[in-house]
Amino acid sequence: MGLGTGRRGMKSPPLLIAVLLACVFVLGINYWITSSRCVELQNRVMELEGRVRRAAAERGAVEMKKNEYEDMLAKQKKQIDTIQSLHSSQMQNVHSQCNSEKVRHSAPFLFAVK
Repeated sequence: MGLGTGRRGMKSPPLLIAVLLACVFVLGINYWITSSRCVELQNRVMELEGRVRRAAAERGAVEMKKNEYEDMLAKQKKQIDTIQSLHSSQMQNVHSQCNSEKVRHSAPFLFAVK
């Protein structure tokens, strides 16, 4: 009996080697699949980083345009305020001249009525 158990021990190493080779094969395929996915993901990350850089540059350009337009708008509002104040002062001058003309023209009638 002792000799029979020894023979079984002799036959198990080829089976063990076959199982180990199958494990190495499976691990190799998994490594290959994982590395190819990793490369794809790295390419996608690089593409997305490029998009982010372009978007940041476009945003910077848009911010600059926005600031320019805001400055132009502020200048135009200032011009409008200046024009409105000039207009109101001119209207007041015209009103006062008109009132003084009315008083001058109506003054002889006032004296004549009395």
